Amino acid sequence: MISTGISYLDTLTGGLKPGDNVVWQISDGVPVDLFIKSFFNSAKDFNENIIYVSFNFSPHTILRRYDYLFRNKNIILVDAFTHGKGNSDSVFLEFYKTGELGSDRFRCLKNPRNITSFIGMMNDIETGNRERSFYIFDSLTGMNELWKDERAVLDFFTFTCPKLYELNTLAYWLLGREAHTREFIAGILQITQIVFSISSSDMDYYDLRINKLEERTSLYGTQPNYFKIIDQEIHFQEKKANELFRIGEKVRNLRKESRITQADLAASLGMTPGAISQIENDIITPSLHTLVQVASIFKKPLDYFIDGSGENHSVKGYQISRKNIRISSPHRNVEIYKILDSDEQDMKPYMVTMGGGKDIEGPILFHKGKELVTVLKGAIKVSVDGDETLLEEGNSLMASRSFISRWQNISDQECKFIYILY
Repeated sequence: MISTGISYLDTLTGGLKPGDNVVWQISDGVPVDLFIKSFFNSAKDFNENIIYVSFNFSPHTILRRYDYLFRNKNIILVDAFTHGKGNSDSVFLEFYKTGELGSDRFRCLKNPRNITSFIGMMNDIETGNRERSFYIFDSLTGMNELWKDERAVLDFFTFTCPKLYELNTLAYWLLGREAHTREFIAGILQITQIVFSISSSDMDYYDLRINKLEERTSLYGTQPNYFKIIDQEIHFQEKKANELFRIGEKVRNLRKESRITQADLAASLGMTPGAISQIENDIITPSLHTLVQVASIFKKPLDYFIDGSGENHSVKGYQISRKNIRISSPHRNVEIYKILDSDEQDMKPYMVTMGGGKDIEGPILFHKGKELVTVLKGAIKVSVDGDETLLEEGNSLMASRSFISRWQNISDQECKFIYILY
């Protein structure tokens, strides 16, 4: 686990993992730079090579805001602002004449509106800054304002996010909460590993919610987590264990389902009815001994009461799914349905339909591990390690140490296949 630098956030998320891309959806005025500072104040890893890509702020502003990084870290500033939104103004160009930053520590794009040029520079930087490097993209929103092409921004993210994931870097991506279309946000959510959404709440408080947490369970789901800034530090309103796990609510529901009174339960536990009422209303938290007794009475595993998801744990050793859930995809040529909505992280099965004559470059879904394809209808040509293979109805392909880099439906009929990620 890699700490975010904020213990409360680590408790909610389980911390970061190598390869994580963290998207921050922020409202105007939210001090996201303090989350960045918190990370580096505690970071033992991922602080040797830092790449800051700026579309929204001048080099002088970045240097002033993140002076602690430029003083003590090996950081490269990719300046897409000066000749972009800064319009090559002499005020911004003056920075490069003063020599405030050594020439080896910045890359100034002469034409950041040229998407190919920008991607080429980023490819060069990523080649030399791989594992344990930390990337900060200060604004996908600023990128869109400069390029004036939301699809191009999403395509860049679709390409770069999995690449940084494979390189075992960490990356923070910033964007405006209300600045993009639903389709854009859906594409971002599909690809990235973590999404935090932060808005201004009332008065001095801000509201943070976790919109995605891949392969981890958040203790508090998408519910609001309030924090305030005190002396330039982030302070969350700590939630008690009974608030996080809703122990009282679970005890009350189980008691009512069993049709017993508070007095009946109190007698079984050697407590008073008043104490049971306090537990059910989350006024007091039961001891571990009491919780074990309650679990035994209601025939529930102990983790039922201390699982923050609040979901019922079935004692059955199987799960039935009768409705497939369509998920968003960065590709327009396919429809993808989640076959099983399960907490099981070792296997993710999908049903994929690809229209006739359609062609997809790159993975359909980004994943680190094995992938299994079984064709149910039609045929599809796939490319793996440069080899092309035609899979017809009933054929399967397992990619264990490679990934499928291209998908082609060469007929005019739709192709349907099961796609399982391990």
